[in-house]
Amino acid sequence: MINIDFTGKNVLLTGAGGGIGGGIARAYAKAGARVHLADLKLEAMDRIVAEFKAAGYNYATHALDVTDEPAVNKLVESIVAEDGKLDMLCNCAGIVANAYYMDTTAETFEKVLAVNLVGMHKCIQAALKHMLPAGAGKIVNIASASTRKGVATQSAYSASKFGVQSLTQSVALTAAASNINVNAICPGLVFDNSGMYESTVSMIKKRLGTDSEEKTLEVMKSWLPTRRFQTPDDIGNAAVFLSSDLAVNITGQALNVDGGFFMN
Repeated sequence: MINIDFTGKNVLLTGAGGGIGGGIARAYAKAGARVHLADLKLEAMDRIVAEFKAAGYNYATHALDVTDEPAVNKLVESIVAEDGKLDMLCNCAGIVANAYYMDTTAETFEKVLAVNLVGMHKCIQAALKHMLPAGAGKIVNIASASTRKGVATQSAYSASKFGVQSLTQSVALTAAASNINVNAICPGLVFDNSGMYESTVSMIKKRLGTDSEEKTLEVMKSWLPTRRFQTPDDIGNAAVFLSSDLAVNITGQALNVDGGFFMN
């Protein structure tokens, strides 16, 4: 059995208070990393912090608005000052807006891109300022199954996630010579009872015209060859793999973790 050991390494995880963020945080912590949990509001991370305390994991919490470039730079600098380096960055902060394209306002479109794409760019640049001189680092960006195909009711979200894939490839080309791997994960629907999950299921329920959430989920599950929804831990396991030396020759890739919904 291959064991991934991140003892002595640290990771900055944005969006740590979300369902997917919690699964990713848990996976890094189980591998022995010191996990810097960051989210817009500290209280959003109460659940994962309680879990980490009970398990005795090594962590720190930070309130962070990824759209605030000075705040992003300040946080990364403080982590490096405290831990001596930044080994890994996982960009999970994201928002979704469910609306048909002609009902999507410019304000909504710009807000989604500001968080999901431009905010990610700010975090990556802040991390690379330290990773590039160090000649080492791993970056994992959370994209989406919507990276693979546009969604009529999520135009802003889909556009932002298509951008994440392109950004991932561009940064991978920039960082490869410095021994830095940059990859993305494209989750399908993650069963985590988060606001994003509930909003998406509600939208699909309306589109299908079903009369219950249970029937909606049955239809959605039939779309998956594995007949299994993803869990936050599935995404976390993929993030840990891509952050490990097992993935040393993998960069610029977008890994589908979606039960086989997309195969490419």
